[in-house]
Amino acid sequence: MSHDLKPSNTELVVLKVLWKQGALPMRALHEACFAQLNWSLSSSRTTVQRMVDKGLLAMERKDGVAHYIPAVEKTRTLANLTRDFLSRVMELDRPVSMSTFTGSQLLDDDELERVRKLLEEDSEP
Repeated sequence: MSHDLKPSNTELVVLKVLWKQGALPMRALHEACFAQLNWSLSSSRTTVQRMVDKGLLAMERKDGVAHYIPAVEKTRTLANLTRDFLSRVMELDRPVSMSTFTGSQLLDDDELERVRKLLEEDSEP
């Protein structure tokens, strides 16, 4: 799977739920995402299957029940999305400042350090 795989906005909602909560069965994942996506269970199933096919999610069985887990690393994915946004949308051609992540509720201190290292590695010539 490519490290440059960038999830869509909808896929990012699903990933963020799984990064926070860990492996979830389909119904629990749907319920956790429903407030943001306002979708039917069928639409959630379709999206999750596409994410599995793309390599964003993996499925594992626990006690015979399918549970979904992220197949992409949170810190690398967020670093790639941030770099892409700043470059493609904002047309900034310089290293990403860590102040961009200040106050993030999605990353703890260890994850912020990992993002910093990823961004430094990726900006080296």
